[in-house]
Amino acid sequence: MTNPKVRDTVFCKYMSTGDHLLALLNAIKGTSYTDPSDITINTLSGSFYSNIKNDISFMLDTLIMMLIEHQTTINPNMPIRMLEYVAELFRRYMEPEKRKVYGSELIKLPAPEFYVFYDGDDTSFEHQTLRLSDAFMAPSDKLELIVNVYNLADGMNEDLKDRCRPLNEYSIFSNHYKQLRKQRLPIDEAVSATIRYCIENNIMKDYLRHNESEVIDMFGFEWDEKEERQALIELSEARGKNREKIDSARTLLTKGIVTLQALKSSGYYSQEELAAISK
Repeated sequence: MTNPKVRDTVFCKYMSTGDHLLALLNAIKGTSYTDPSDITINTLSGSFYSNIKNDISFMLDTLIMMLIEHQTTINPNMPIRMLEYVAELFRRYMEPEKRKVYGSELIKLPAPEFYVFYDGDDTSFEHQTLRLSDAFMAPSDKLELIVNVYNLADGMNEDLKDRCRPLNEYSIFSNHYKQLRKQRLPIDEAVSATIRYCIENNIMKDYLRHNESEVIDMFGFEWDEKEERQALIELSEARGKNREKIDSARTLLTKGIVTLQALKSSGYYSQEELAAISK
């Protein structure tokens, strides 16, 4: 079984460097900033005051604040989640100025932008926009938050990937792995083959060389909710069939149609089943 959270972790760790985030910002906005030291990473990882966590957030100087999420399923509530994240980020940003919030001077804030990079199996869209106002019970333009969702599937948003090499490299890693898993290659073989392929083709090369065992371990210890749910359904169905089998035999035994010895001699029932039948 695979795990979407593993790809979340790899995405976040690989992208969360100053030069990679600067490349991503330039690719999205069509800018040409060159100094990674202008990037300040302020990703929420929980604190004594708040347990809010997000995937990646960073500022370019104090001009722009970008919030980025990696997702393997589309979540229509992402604008609500982003609102929670940016409120906490602004709270922390204004912490030194909290006494001035009630003053007459306007506190300047970095302009927030919100992005989701989708890495699931849905290829029905390349880009979509999620709006906070879509959740309102009554129409309103008094508060809005817009999230741009980009699909990282093969053949989608190639222009954006071409402008941001780290994003392109991650998408190659993830899509190669997903393809191997669709061929029913076991997890350990699929991730090892993907790592070898990427290193040989100079894709995420340094990151994978230094973190290969960690990446393999992460993939090995995680699970896919969809696959687990299917496994539970199959187990439930098997138990249901077993219950029907026991109930049918018990009915035959109660009506005197068969004897317990006959059931034992049939070899059709396990000891546990026979014990349940005879209760």
